Amino acid sequence: MAMDTADVVVVAPGTGDKSSYLDWSPIFGGAVIAAAITTIMAAFGSAIGLSLISADTSRSSGFTALAIAAGLWTLWVTISACAAGGYLAGRMRRPTLDASVHERHVRDGAHGLVVWAAGALLVAMLTSSAINGAVKTAAAGATAAATGAAALVSQQADPLASALDSVMRSNGAQPVSAEEREEASRILTRSLASGALDPADRGYIANRLAARANISQQDAEKRIDDAYAKLNQAKETAKQAAERARRMGVITAFLTAAALLAGAAAAWFGAVLGGKHRDEEIDLSALFGSR
Repeated sequence: MAMDTADVVVVAPGTGDKSSYLDWSPIFGGAVIAAAITTIMAAFGSAIGLSLISADTSRSSGFTALAIAAGLWTLWVTISACAAGGYLAGRMRRPTLDASVHERHVRDGAHGLVVWAAGALLVAMLTSSAINGAVKTAAAGATAAATGAAALVSQQADPLASALDSVMRSNGAQPVSAEEREEASRILTRSLASGALDPADRGYIANRLAARANISQQDAEKRIDDAYAKLNQAKETAKQAAERARRMGVITAFLTAAALLAGAAAAWFGAVLGGKHRDEEIDLSALFGSR
């Protein structure tokens, strides 16, 4: 009996899922590695930053030095973490031998970019979780710290109240009334907002003060001028602090954007290098002292 012959088709083993060029397992692994390195090095950076700051301004580093140190640290940590995560994804990605060398490099680099994006989202989630935890911890300890906080607040003199105390100090039998004190407070506040003390307001307060405090007109005017100068100084100090905070915010935003862009480039080149080492089967055991 004759047997039918049939062509035998040999199917080569697949090199992965043909529905997508993205290999998600190494991408996830690279993102986790990048996030872990970022978290650890950020903790070290926080410790270093705190060591540069002191309550004694003479022993604390300047704003410029702190900004430069924070920028360089952030840049170095971001580049290192993204390069490590990208390299892992490129090295662990399943090879596509049917593609050209250039195409493999592009695919490896794309995996690095996805690692960078996933790692950035993962770090943002971890940061958000840490902030929420800190807020809950602070809320839980708020009641216990209320007494200490009240004591600290009481030690911080209100500039306006301090100025009024020095102005309204009375040497006579008739102390300055609460209504007169409030009136002087309103006049000084309005003068600070306008940027100048009206001579008529100055003369009015001086007249009332001279009569109530049993002092001369000249002494009353000097008190008012000194108090207004102190309030102006406090106002300028507050404005300078606000301006420093604004500049810090701008610098932080630019540094964050620059670090993220540098991290994307590092992830791309790290993944390309990892893919190259994968294809060439580079032996890295010498780095770990083993053969």
